[in-house]
Amino acid sequence: MAGFTITRGVDVEPSGAYGERGFAVDGGVTARVVSPPDFSLWLVRAELDDGTTIEWPAGHGDEAVYVLEGALEVDGRVVPPAGAAVVESGAPARVRARGATAVVHVGPADPAPPTGGFNGPADPDGHGVHAVGPRGTYARVDAEGDSHYYADSTCPTCRITLLSVGRFGASSSAVHSHTQDELIHVVAGGLTLGARRVEPGDTLAIAAGVRYGFKGDDGGFLFLNYRADASEQHWPDGRPPLTEGGAVNGLERVWDML
Repeated sequence: MAGFTITRGVDVEPSGAYGERGFAVDGGVTARVVSPPDFSLWLVRAELDDGTTIEWPAGHGDEAVYVLEGALEVDGRVVPPAGAAVVESGAPARVRARGATAVVHVGPADPAPPTGGFNGPADPDGHGVHAVGPRGTYARVDAEGDSHYYADSTCPTCRITLLSVGRFGASSSAVHSHTQDELIHVVAGGLTLGARRVEPGDTLAIAAGVRYGFKGDDGGFLFLNYRADASEQHWPDGRPPLTEGGAVNGLERVWDML
């Protein structure tokens, strides 16, 4: 995939996305793959009936499930809206919907854990599931916005990055690039990239090294950002690269672990 691609959520029909990926589902689920089929990362937006369970297959990569509505129960812990379950590579995992539940589920096309990132390979032992509450692990909440990391590629046993980025009013992002492929899924508000617009339910897939910038809606926005490994942010004006993560970017360590 060259440059970036927008997958329109309203154009995607429900599919057997979970069965095709080897998940065992017991109960009602409506799933849509809202990401390009030829990209290194995938994103499934799903609605689960009350009591529906999803069990992970063996040999999966680092994945995360963000709760939009309802709640997910995992190992006796309950992940509420705006929280996330981070399922580390190869870890046995089973989640259960508590009430009608809507989620955004992300993962890598290649289940092999990454080894070439800035933080090196993750520890291969002791993998499990992190249940992270709405405040995340690191956060920045101020008059301009509300942003949270749920994982930032620094965990000893996983390398996934998942964060929510929220702004309350008009804002824009300077042209930049990242050293990792990424998915941006808009939850509320919208983004404009030149003549193209990304609406709620849409996913923007951006290849590593591709420069882009965006303007947010005047009323603000909320999006999820997913990468499979640690990344640096680069600007075309020659300023030093920025390592991405919670602590290194000065966010508050809140550690809302359930």
